[in-house]
Amino acid sequence: NIHQKSDEDVPMKTSCLLLTILLFVGIPSLAQKKILHAPCTIRQPQGSIKDILEEISVACKIIIEYSSNTLDESQVFRLDGSEKTIGAVLRRLLNNQQVRVVEKNGKLLLVPSPDPIKAEELVQNYPVFGIVSISGSKEPLVDAAVYEPAAGRSTLTNPYGYFNLSLTEGKHTLIVSYVGFAPQYIEIDVQTSTRRDVSLSFSNAAVPPVVVKSDNIQKSGVEKITPGAFTAYNTFLGENDPVRSIYLLPGVKNVPESFNGILVRGGGANENVFLLDGNTVYNPTHMLGALSIISPPSLKTMRLYKSDFPAKYGGAISSVIDVYTKDGNMEKWQGEGNLSLLAGSFSLEGPVIKNRTAIMTSIRRSWPGYFLKHFQNGIHPDFYDAHFKLTHLLTKRDKIMLNLYKGEDELVQSKKRVDNLHKWGNTIGSLSWNRILGSRSFLNSSVNMSRYNNLGSFQYTLYGDEENKDNILQTKSIGTFSSIGNYDLKSKAEVYLSNAVRLNGGFKVSHTIVKPFETRISSQLLTNKDDFTSFVPVLFNELSLYAEGDIKIGKRIFVRPGLHLSGYQFNDYKFTSLQPRFFASYHLAKNHSLFASYNNMTQYLHLVTNPYLGANSDIWVPSTRLLKPEQSTSYNVGYSYRKEKRIRFSIDGYRRTMNNVTNYAEGKTYFINSKNWQQNIETGEGESYGLETLIEKNSDKLTLSTAYTLAWSFRKFKSINSGIKFPYKYDRRHDINLGLSYRFNKKMSTMVLWSFATGDMFTLPDQMYPDFDRAQQLQSPDDLLREYRFIYRFSGVNQYRTNPYQRLDFGTSYHSTAKQKFRSQVTAGIYSLYGAADQFSYDFKGSFKTKSIAIEVTDQLFTITPYVSYVLKL
Repeated sequence: NIHQKSDEDVPMKTSCLLLTILLFVGIPSLAQKKILHAPCTIRQPQGSIKDILEEISVACKIIIEYSSNTLDESQVFRLDGSEKTIGAVLRRLLNNQQVRVVEKNGKLLLVPSPDPIKAEELVQNYPVFGIVSISGSKEPLVDAAVYEPAAGRSTLTNPYGYFNLSLTEGKHTLIVSYVGFAPQYIEIDVQTSTRRDVSLSFSNAAVPPVVVKSDNIQKSGVEKITPGAFTAYNTFLGENDPVRSIYLLPGVKNVPESFNGILVRGGGANENVFLLDGNTVYNPTHMLGALSIISPPSLKTMRLYKSDFPAKYGGAISSVIDVYTKDGNMEKWQGEGNLSLLAGSFSLEGPVIKNRTAIMTSIRRSWPGYFLKHFQNGIHPDFYDAHFKLTHLLTKRDKIMLNLYKGEDELVQSKKRVDNLHKWGNTIGSLSWNRILGSRSFLNSSVNMSRYNNLGSFQYTLYGDEENKDNILQTKSIGTFSSIGNYDLKSKAEVYLSNAVRLNGGFKVSHTIVKPFETRISSQLLTNKDDFTSFVPVLFNELSLYAEGDIKIGKRIFVRPGLHLSGYQFNDYKFTSLQPRFFASYHLAKNHSLFASYNNMTQYLHLVTNPYLGANSDIWVPSTRLLKPEQSTSYNVGYSYRKEKRIRFSIDGYRRTMNNVTNYAEGKTYFINSKNWQQNIETGEGESYGLETLIEKNSDKLTLSTAYTLAWSFRKFKSINSGIKFPYKYDRRHDINLGLSYRFNKKMSTMVLWSFATGDMFTLPDQMYPDFDRAQQLQSPDDLLREYRFIYRFSGVNQYRTNPYQRLDFGTSYHSTAKQKFRSQVTAGIYSLYGAADQFSYDFKGSFKTKSIAIEVTDQLFTITPYVSYVLKL
C-alpha cells in the first residue's frame, strides 16, 4: 500500500520530473567526435596555420574547410610532438581564435564564432582518479582539494579519500591540498584514463591556502567537523568530545535532562540518526548525554545534516550525524593517552603488515567518582567504551575494513527521596568493502549489525515526617527495560560522468528486532534485565533505494536532485514512501553564495519516553496501522560568505512540518505491555520555523565563533489542549553560543565559552482539589497516597516558561611543540564557572504532616566543576 497525502503528490511528481529534466540538460553529450579524436601524426610540425592545416588534410586524409577571413593564416606555430590526435593539433593552432569546429559529412568546418574556441570542444577528456592520503601512514584524507589551475577544474575527495577529475588530453599540473599539509604539485601527461595516488605531508610552517578559483560553488548545506574543529570549546570535565562541537552550531540544542541530548530544528531527541562508519547507533552518549562515544584520536571527520539531506540518508526526520573514523597507520606505530579527573583513555594504531594491513584501537574507562561526587548533586557515573578497526588492502583497487565497538554505562542519580539507576550500552560490528570499479566509478558495500540495551529504574521513598528521615513509610521502585537490534546490508556507488555531472545510487536491506520489555514495580531498585518479562520480539523489515545527481550548470549554478524510495513491512502492515530531495546553490560573486533545499523524510521507529519514570525511560517501538510512520517536509533558504579559511558568515531560514510525531496518550496507564502498547501512544502534528546565523573568524592568534538561533516550535494532538496547537516543551526562542580562544604563543592558549538559551515550556494546573469520589479509580490497598489524590484542571498546555539557561566555561592549555618525538598537552579549566543553573524542573511536593501542596524547583545536573587533563602523543 502506498500511503501519501494527496497534496504530497504534486511536489513528489515535480521533483521526479525536475530530476529527469536536469539530468538530461546537465549531462553533456557522450557521443564520440570521431574525426577530432582520430589519431594523427604531423611530419612538418612547424609552419603557418594554413601550412599545418594543409598538412593535416594530407597526413590524416581529412578535408578541412574554412573561409580565409575566418583565421589569421599568417601566424606561425611549432608543435611539440605531444599532439596525438587531430583535435590536439587544432587545439594548438586555434588557441584564442574566434571559431567553432563542426563535423559534417566526414569533413571539418571552421565557422566564425563570437567567442574563442574552448579546448574541451577539440580534444577528448579522460578521467584522472586516485586516492589522497597522509604521507607516512596512508590514512585517506576527506575533502582534500584536487585542482587544475590552467583548465580551472577542481574536485574534492570523498569520505574514503577517492577523487575523480576529467582532464583534456595533454600535459597538466595538478595541485593537491589540505589544511595543515604542504600542497603537492603533480605533473601529468594525460593520454588515457590515468590513476595517480597522492600523499600529503604535515607542514610545521604556516602554509598559505591554495585558492581554488575555478569552483567556489557551494555543493551542500552540510556542517563538516574535523578533529581540530572547535577543539578549544568542547572540553567537558577534561574530556575533549568532538560531538559536543555540534551543540555550538545554530539550530542544535543540547538538553541535559534529555537522555540522548540532541534536538535539531524543533524536532525531538528520537528524530536523529547517528552513524558510526555506516552503523546506526541508537544512543551515542555517556553520562546521560554529557559525553559522546567518539574518542578524538579515532575521529577522521564528522558531518551534520540538518537543512540538506542527500538521498542516501533515511530513517530520521530531523538530522543525520555521520561519523567516519581512521583506518589506522599503514607505515608506523603511534598512540595517544589521556588522563583526566573523569576518565582515562588510550588509542593505538599501526601496521600489522606494513603498507598492507593496519589496526586502530581506542579504549576509555571512567574512574570511580570520588572527585566528581564532591561537585555534583548525587551523580555517580561508571562507563567504558572500546573501538577496534582492522583495514586490509586486498589489491590496489580493493580495501576491506572490519569495525567493532562495545560500550556500556551505569549511572546513579541520588537525590532527596529519589534514586535513579540508568544502565545502557551499544554493541556494533560491520564488515565493509571499498572498490574502485573503473576510471569513473567507486563502490562501497557493507554488512552491519547494531544492538542497544537500555534499563531504567526509578526508586522513591515516602516519609511520615519530612524532618524525621528515619520514619520511612514506603519504598517503591519502577523499572523498565528495552532493547533494539538492527542488521542490514547496503551498497552505494558513485559514477563520474564528467566534471559537471556525478550520479549517486544505492540500496539497503535491513531487519530490525525490537524488545520493549514490560514495566515492573518492586520494593527494591531493579538492576538486572532478567528481572523483566519480555514481550514477544517485534520484528520489521525495510528496503530502501536511492538515486541522485550532482550537476553543475555553467560556472554559477549547482543542483542536486534526488529521490529516496523505501518500503516497510511490520506483520501484515506495509508502507511505501517516496521522498524527494533537492538542493540548489547560486554563486553570486567571489565568496558569496545563495542556496536552497527541499526535503521529504520518513521515519519508521518511534521513541516513546515514559513521563513518569524520570530519565532513561526510552522505549523504541515500530510503526503500525495505528502508529503511522513519522514524516516531515522542510524548506530552507540561505546566504553564505566564505573567505578562504579566515572568515565565514551564513544565515539560514527554515520551516518544517511534521506528521505522526508521538506523545504518551493522556489518561492512559504508564505501564506498557504487549497488549496495550499501541493504545498508550498517540500521534499528532508538529511545526517549527526559525532563523539561524553563524559567524566564524580565524586569525593566527584569535579564533571567534558565534552562533545564534531564533526559533519557534509547536505540537498538536487531538486529546491534548482541546486539539489546539501548543508550544513544544523545547520551544526555546533564543539560543546563543559564543566561543573565543586566544593563542599566546606556540605552546599556550586559553578559551572562553558562553552559552545562553531561553527556558523550556512546562505545564501547571490552575486548579486542583481532592479526589473525593475516586474518579481516578486508583484503589491499591498499599498505596499510602490514596487519601492525597488530587484532580487537576488545566487552562492550557505548556503555558509557562522556565528561567533562561546559561553557562560560562573557561579553560587553558599548554602543549609541547610538534617537533618533539613525545608530544604532550595539559588542559585545565572550570566547567560552569559561575554555577548558573543549566536546567529547571517544576513539580508538586506533598507532605503527610501538613497535607499541603507546594511547588518545588530543582536545578543543575552539573554544577561548577574544575577539571584537569593530560594527553601524551607518540
